[in-house]
Amino acid sequence: MKFKEILRTFFGTFFRLMPLSVEPGVRIFGNPNKNSPVFVTANFDLTVKRLTQYLKNQDCYLLVVPTNGINVWCAARGSNFTAHSIIPVVKTSNIDEKVEHRILILPQLSAAGIDVKLVKKETGWDCKFGPVYAQDIPEYVNDGLKKTDKMRRVRWPFIDRIDVGLGISTTFLIFVLIIIEFFSKDWFAEVILLGWGLIFLMYGLQPFIPGKSGWRKILFLEILIVIGVISFNFLAINQTKYIQNLLFIAMGLILIIGIDFDGATPLQKSQFDPILVKIGIQKLGNIKFGGRSKIVNSTIVLDQSKCTKCGMCYDICPKGVFEMVEEHKKMLNKYPGNCVTCEACVSQCPTGALTLTV
Repeated sequence: MKFKEILRTFFGTFFRLMPLSVEPGVRIFGNPNKNSPVFVTANFDLTVKRLTQYLKNQDCYLLVVPTNGINVWCAARGSNFTAHSIIPVVKTSNIDEKVEHRILILPQLSAAGIDVKLVKKETGWDCKFGPVYAQDIPEYVNDGLKKTDKMRRVRWPFIDRIDVGLGISTTFLIFVLIIIEFFSKDWFAEVILLGWGLIFLMYGLQPFIPGKSGWRKILFLEILIVIGVISFNFLAINQTKYIQNLLFIAMGLILIIGIDFDGATPLQKSQFDPILVKIGIQKLGNIKFGGRSKIVNSTIVLDQSKCTKCGMCYDICPKGVFEMVEEHKKMLNKYPGNCVTCEACVSQCPTGALTLTV
């Protein structure tokens, strides 16, 4: 890998809030033929690099579409990954001359933003939603483009938590370090060590920190720090002032790192987006979140009279909210408590049986 690409990978990994884009267009893997699958992804540099690792041993095509350099799910939820992203690339890439079929395999987490009917109307291509994770693509291809339940579900393992924590929080930590550099250089090393340590601690242990919401988890951690400050004062331990200052710095860093603890995870609704919208901030850079703010207190409603039991909602729900009851031939919104109202099911329901209520 060239040094420039190493730098881009480093930047994309640690500064996720300032995404790097790559040139849209078609990429060829292996020795594809007229029947080879055609995958679609966002033009976020890190996404393309990671996806490439799982496509390099496949015979396929990849259409990279413009999403302002934002990752798939954020782009789809922020109106950056839409049918209008896909249509121009399909038309200009001459992909229709390379394969005989007309099926685009989209990342499942793009379902919330893609108007598949418009893609079909403008290009003649049908859209199919593949696995959530790129690592499942080889198995998906080998099984004839069939998804298992595991491929449909969002997971939140330790390595993903650390990856997201570093990608989001490093930017904030750099700003804190700049301020420290100007006003109190004596604490520079401590802030670096505390900051990195708290990122690993908070995101690594996120599911195990008491509290249902992200802010309650943060409150729990802040209370622990306050107890620590009181304890050191009460015990009159040597260097108490220094330790107290470290604990106060930790309180500030916990708040900064965890300010959108919910929004950083695919398992919760962001509590921070609505606050920003209320004060008039609709986007940061290319990342739009104004439209996402309405979902905090929203629920998905299923109208059985309109449902055709096509199973689309089941296929694309990343949380496994829906279930098909074969004996009654109907879909059930069986686990509404798991729903993060990503709106994928609402966007893709062909009959309008699913609606979002606020």
